[in-house]
Amino acid sequence: MVTIEEDLEMLARSLEMGIDPFPPPKPKRPWARYAIASFMSIMMISWVSKFLMRFM
Repeated sequence: MVTIEEDLEMLARSLEMGIDPFPPPKPKRPWARYAIASFMSIMMISWVSKFLMRFM
């Protein structure tokens, strides 16, 4: 377990080394959401076509 003093020491050491411990947030990229949506759409079309071919 790290104490507050050790944590502050690590923070000061990283600032001395030029490491930014709190970088700015990265912009959100919606590629994962698009990939999941396209995969789900393809799966639903596949299931519907299998159902229609079997029962129609």
